[in-house]
Parts: sequence; C-alpha cells; structure tokens
Amino acid sequence: MGNLVSEILLRLAKVGLVTVLGAILYVVITATGTPGSAVLELLCWVAAAAFWLLIETSPL
Repeated sequence: MGNLVSEILLRLAKVGLVTVLGAILYVVITATGTPGSAVLELLCWVAAAAFWLLIETSPL
C-alpha cells in the first residue's frame, strides 16, 4: 500500500512540475507580444509535457 501511495504522489508531482513549466513557457511567450489565449496555454502545457517525457526517457 505504501508503494501505491508513493507512486501516486510521484505522478502528481510530475503533473505539477509540467504545469509550472507550461506556465513559465506561457509567460515567456506572452511577454514577447503574442496575445494570450486558452489554446496557447494548452499548447504550452502540452509542450512542457513533451519536454518532460523527452528528458525522462533520455538515455543520457
């Protein structure tokens, strides 16, 4: 049972980290003059998730 709880917390932490990375990316993009939108926010979140998967599965 303890392993299940730690696995759930680890997965939630990854989602939280990706959310923070997506928010940072959104702020950087909108600071350059691009108008913000919900679609842009979703794309930033997906890009951050893809980046996280790339780092997580990297052989280095």
